[in-house]
Amino acid sequence: MPSALEKFLGFGDLPLRVSIGIEIVFVLLLTACAVAVRSRRRSLSTMTFMLLAGSFSLSIATHLIVNPTTAQKVGTASVATLAFGLIRLGLEGIDALMRRRKAHFSTIFRDLIMLVLWGTVLMVVAYTDFGVKPTQIFTATTVFAAVIGLALQETMSNIFSGLTLQVQRPFEPGDWVRTGNYLGRVRGIGWRATTIITRGNQRLEVPNSVIGKDVLVSYGEGAISDEVSIGISYDVAPNRVREVTARLLHNSPHILRDPPPEVLAWEFGESAIIYRIKYWLDDYGPQETVRDHVVSSLWYALRRHSIEIPFPMRTIEMREHQSAKITRDDARLIAELRRVDFLRDLTEDEIKVLLPTVQVREFGAGETIVRQGDEGDSFYIIRRGVVEVLVRADDASMRLVNTLGPPSFVGEAALMTGQPRNATNRAKTDVEVIEIDREGFTRLFKAHPEAAEQMSEIIATRMTQRLEAMAAASGENGGGGARRWLMNKMREIFDF
Repeated sequence: MPSALEKFLGFGDLPLRVSIGIEIVFVLLLTACAVAVRSRRRSLSTMTFMLLAGSFSLSIATHLIVNPTTAQKVGTASVATLAFGLIRLGLEGIDALMRRRKAHFSTIFRDLIMLVLWGTVLMVVAYTDFGVKPTQIFTATTVFAAVIGLALQETMSNIFSGLTLQVQRPFEPGDWVRTGNYLGRVRGIGWRATTIITRGNQRLEVPNSVIGKDVLVSYGEGAISDEVSIGISYDVAPNRVREVTARLLHNSPHILRDPPPEVLAWEFGESAIIYRIKYWLDDYGPQETVRDHVVSSLWYALRRHSIEIPFPMRTIEMREHQSAKITRDDARLIAELRRVDFLRDLTEDEIKVLLPTVQVREFGAGETIVRQGDEGDSFYIIRRGVVEVLVRADDASMRLVNTLGPPSFVGEAALMTGQPRNATNRAKTDVEVIEIDREGFTRLFKAHPEAAEQMSEIIATRMTQRLEAMAAASGENGGGGARRWLMNKMREIFDF
């Protein structure tokens, strides 16, 4: 006699051995699928395939049971188990297709639909096989639900709060949220709690009712702002602070260009003007790392531009100490300037003309010293640290072509010719450089025009190939075209 499952699937009319053979094949295939899913961690769960395999196993068991009543009940259980497995397989398959591009998602609606369908299957089985009327089922279910609701009020509150969160969608799985003292990335919403992964990779199970009652901050829609505050000396004009800070923020890879960063002069403090530096991110995840980069780079940038972050009661002492230090370092600076080949033959008087415009700058590891394509009005002698030389390739990527250390220098070509920077120089480690700007060479060439002749010859030798190409393009094809082209450029730029 065919089992209930065989009748349900339509192969109950086959010979007994054939139908049992088919069911055994299904059991083996579904068991193999369950093992494969478990080992590969696929979206479909092992339980789904085990339910399906169990339904065919129960159907096989009906042929071994002698008692007809017991066999009928086991057959009914096999059909119900098959229905449970098919419902679960269908919902999990749809869920996997809809969510395959998301690392984390919520399953509360899927679970709710699954429970409703399972309940429907149980009601149909109870009515068709056991004669239980729907009114009796609803009465028993209502009484049972009332008892459970009174006993599990907090749990029910979490369940309904979870459903509300799913309907309203104040955040999506993967968004960063803050509620109360909790901050993290949402992994998913369950029946009882919402799972949040913190920056420390801690898994928090926050009850849904807590999120429903508290103020919720979501960082998942559009640009997210962050800000730092800093006090700057009253001696520095606010527009100067904005200029330096805006250039720094422009070079940060995580900070958005639109909306643009803002530097706001916020209030007058006891010893400084307080500025609020506000910038925007497209993802809240690296917020701490970006803030660290902004604060660290700001320290280097302010120091490079001699912009002071004042300390009350110590300002005068620090200024006097720094002034004395610069005076003592004059001899060292002269020695370091003479290590540059085109400055080596300058007389003592000539090199002293440059000293008032010499500045010592510091760059933190990863900061850009000069950028390819920018205008250049200064050049840098590496005093300490390692500098990377990068050139933009045809595919717009930056390619490392060289690394430089003391006493190498960069930027002299753009300074002398007025051409844009031909490479990007970035600090590989913390770097200290000596900067000489265009004003210093303007003073030198006006006071000592002969120095320009000496320097142009040396620089032209270093730049022969590139300058000859430029000279050819501009018609300077006579003898010594590269040197003559450079000298004309220097006269034009420095006006001597």
